[in-house]
Amino acid sequence: MKLPLLRDKAAGTKTDMHFDGDDMTIVSEQRVDNILDHNKRQANDWKAGSQIGHTQRHHQKVAEIPAGLYYELVAKLGEPKHNLAAWRRWLNDADNRFFRSTGGTV
Repeated sequence: MKLPLLRDKAAGTKTDMHFDGDDMTIVSEQRVDNILDHNKRQANDWKAGSQIGHTQRHHQKVAEIPAGLYYELVAKLGEPKHNLAAWRRWLNDADNRFFRSTGGTV
């Protein structure tokens, strides 16, 4: 039996509780196609050297990662501020290029 717990159409998430005999499982799902499309549009708009001359732009968005995947990566790699090299390797991996919102490497 499946019991819906949470639905968020804006974020594309849903959480259900599944019952199988005496076992109970909570499953969360998130649609990522809108995030990937948005990242693709931003990567296409990105221009190399756009930071040159902008001395007040100290931060630049480089990726957008779905919340569920982010927390899975935090459990695996640690917080980005504590393990920046591992996060860079993950973002620069060709398999994960769809999560980057800029061109080039991080």
